[in-house]
Amino acid sequence: MPTQIDAEQADQLFTAKPLAYAGAMVIVLISVSLAFLLHRLMPHANLSLLFLTGVLIISARTGLGPSLVASVLSFLAFNFFFTPPYYTFEVADDGDVATLIFFLLMAAITGNLAARMHQEMIKRRLSLQRISNLYEFSRHMSSAASTDDVLDTLVDHFTHSLNCPVAVYLPDNNGVPVLRTGTNLPVPLTVTDIKQAWSVIASEPLMQDQWQLLPLITDQEPVGMLVMNSEQMDSEQLNLSRSLCQQAAIALHRTQLAEDLEQVRLVSETEQLRSALLSSVSHDLRTPLASIIGSTTSLLEYGESFSSKNRTELLETVVEEARRLDRHIQNLLDMTRLGQGKLNLRRDWVDLHDIISSAVERMRDRLKEWPLKITIGSDVPLLWVHGVLIEQALVNLLDNAVRFSPADGEITLTARYLDNQVEILLCDEGPGIPPEEREKIFDMFYTARQGDRGNLQGTGLGLAIVRGMIMAHGGMVTAQGRLNHHGTCMQILLPAGPPENSEA
Repeated sequence: MPTQIDAEQADQLFTAKPLAYAGAMVIVLISVSLAFLLHRLMPHANLSLLFLTGVLIISARTGLGPSLVASVLSFLAFNFFFTPPYYTFEVADDGDVATLIFFLLMAAITGNLAARMHQEMIKRRLSLQRISNLYEFSRHMSSAASTDDVLDTLVDHFTHSLNCPVAVYLPDNNGVPVLRTGTNLPVPLTVTDIKQAWSVIASEPLMQDQWQLLPLITDQEPVGMLVMNSEQMDSEQLNLSRSLCQQAAIALHRTQLAEDLEQVRLVSETEQLRSALLSSVSHDLRTPLASIIGSTTSLLEYGESFSSKNRTELLETVVEEARRLDRHIQNLLDMTRLGQGKLNLRRDWVDLHDIISSAVERMRDRLKEWPLKITIGSDVPLLWVHGVLIEQALVNLLDNAVRFSPADGEITLTARYLDNQVEILLCDEGPGIPPEEREKIFDMFYTARQGDRGNLQGTGLGLAIVRGMIMAHGGMVTAQGRLNHHGTCMQILLPAGPPENSEA
């Protein structure tokens, strides 16, 4: 923010210093010297224009006082050196008397006009700088995103532009004003004084000795209070201070509304997530539990009347639904850890063959009806990853592929080394995902229903967990369509080596 020329500096410019008077004398001496050089080339009456020029220079550069001194000195010098009789203050010719009087009059008038022009230029410069600073202040206030930004801008403007240290008080949660920010201001006000001032500050500004208490108030209620030393401030600066406080109050009110809206939005999102989670738990956990309870109850009540094959089928149903229930619970736990930022990576060098083999083994029962073709490039290097998390991500993707694939639909899993990354591509022959939904499916609780069999409806957490786990490793996962085939390809990209800040 540019430095403001305050009223004290302006007064210094309007009131000439001793150096200005010395400069006026120097200009007169220069005019006398030039007149001695030129008096043989021009009539002595015309030499008055030379002295008049010096007076104008002094007036334009300093002020009225030095210009009047220069006018009198120029009049005396012109009379003493260049009007007969020379080297005396007597005037022999009546015409010279008129010339001298006219010169003194013109010097005084032009000097006064030049001095007034000089003062007006200073005032215009001050006004322009104030407008510029107000514009910068308003721009910063309008762009302030938090309460601290508003207060920092307010204190900075008072400190550097108005040369006035301030202290700002804001109410705490109990409505008691507390010092929030400010410069090294020795405020001689006790806590009791501040509380009493806060109780009446909404009606009008207060004055205690040299301390001015200005409210930061909107149309509704005060949002803060500013304390400043107004001893060296004039009425114009006090009015400007009140305007600044009004703008700051509006900005504070806006930021507080924004913070309240953000809090409401977070509460709303939390409630939505809680509702979605309860809905998911009530449906997706009760379904396998119902199957487990039904199968075990049948075995207990009618086990002796069932054939060996029927008992085996019921037990397989129990095992399959228990594993499904375990996957749902694991997804919920993983989503909780991801949401709370508690997913700790225990990296190690892992062979991708081992990760894929372990994931396929966990999905062996689910994959019995779907052929799985695995192709891993010979140049795929070891991965610096948390193997269990990558395995869980592949299990979720395989479960998703099984759920959407038609009967006997082939599932392919390929891996290759590509541009210092390892690409894992898992493709199915399901109905595919519309382009507009390929990003949405990674949102929590979002489930694409196209081609999904009702009895295998998921929680909508699997793909969100996959993305969270892969991104935690510095990778990325996306959904793509298959070329010349129906279905979807899930692409995982993982860095081929450890991050620069990781130790192998």
